[in-house]
Amino acid sequence: MNIVLIGIQGSGKGTLVTSLEKKFNFNLISTGQLLREEVMTGSDLGKHIKEIQMNGKLVELNIVMNVINKKLQSKDKKITIFDGFPRNIEQAKALDKICKVDIVLYLNLTKEIAIERLLSRLTCSKCGHVFNRHRINSTVCPDCGGKLEQRYDDTIDSINKRFEGFYLDTYPLIEKYKKDNVLFEVDASGTPDEVANTCLRIINEHNN
Repeated sequence: MNIVLIGIQGSGKGTLVTSLEKKFNFNLISTGQLLREEVMTGSDLGKHIKEIQMNGKLVELNIVMNVINKKLQSKDKKITIFDGFPRNIEQAKALDKICKVDIVLYLNLTKEIAIERLLSRLTCSKCGHVFNRHRINSTVCPDCGGKLEQRYDDTIDSINKRFEGFYLDTYPLIEKYKKDNVLFEVDASGTPDEVANTCLRIINEHNN
């Protein structure tokens, strides 16, 4: 089973993935994390990716597909979750050539709440898990011991540019998956547990 997570930045995709990891095993393909790992290497490619992200733009499709193909080669579980990909119709067509999408979970959230969350989030530099700075009294990840940091692209200017890209590119993608009859809309304004339980119910209903 292949599951795609869609949601505006700050809708809780990373938090949802952390919750799902506690319930069952799956292959996670998080393009955002994979790209950030490349940035951290300091390579020429990493510098190129960082410049694009700082400007609130999407990384070129050929780069993203190379990263995803590397990850797919090592997958060993029945369920694969795509976090952060696809983000537009072109990417969806590229994904269709690799695998069949069974479920699309659309975490629907208002821009105002999303901005508040983004400016308050901390990301583990080691495992990529996401935390709210107001809910954790530590600079160390409780899951792996990595350093908790604010993402370099979590600035108000970069956030606004990413929102513009989401409305322009991703809404047509939502309509596509709705027509494909695989889209499930989830209210992302609830607590992490509420969102996770709703998504778990949807996955379990279609995994039997």
